[in-house]
Amino acid sequence: MSEMLTDLLQNIYNRISTLGKSINSLQMSIDDLNKTFGEKVGTLVVSMNSMMDNVEKEGETQKLLLEQIGDETVREILKLQDKIGLKDLEELSVKLSKIVETSEEALKPEVVDLLLKEVLEGVKTLKEGSIVEDSKVNDEDLLKKVSSSIPTAKTPKKGKKPKKGKDLKDLGPPPGN
Repeated sequence: MSEMLTDLLQNIYNRISTLGKSINSLQMSIDDLNKTFGEKVGTLVVSMNSMMDNVEKEGETQKLLLEQIGDETVREILKLQDKIGLKDLEELSVKLSKIVETSEEALKPEVVDLLLKEVLEGVKTLKEGSIVEDSKVNDEDLLKKVSSSIPTAKTPKKGKKPKKGKDLKDLGPPPGN
């Protein structure tokens, strides 16, 4: 019986020893696997960082190219505008708009009525005056008589400024002289 027990213990010891060797071998395989896994992950991280750097550089290059294309396009459009006179046309349009506004202001019914009234009053005064058809009249005397016969402008309505007209002397001599 003691031999059997010894054999049994020997057998258990051999199995434990084999199990220990297998555990050691498994531990070494796990360490190798971890090492390989670490290397592969490190290589992948380096590759991804490299790819990100390349993408960023390409993005910056494309951005610069697009900015240059945009700047060149704007320069070419400005040159084209200058060549076809678009800026001059815009300035002309603005000036014509101002002329239209001024003309509309001058042709308002109240302004036209006032001017016609003044002209009629001046003609009426001249007619009633001491001008004889056959006699020659001095231009300055005629202008003074017309100027004195034209009534002064009425005060403008609420908030409107009075219009300044031309002096009759600026109009030149009357027609027919």
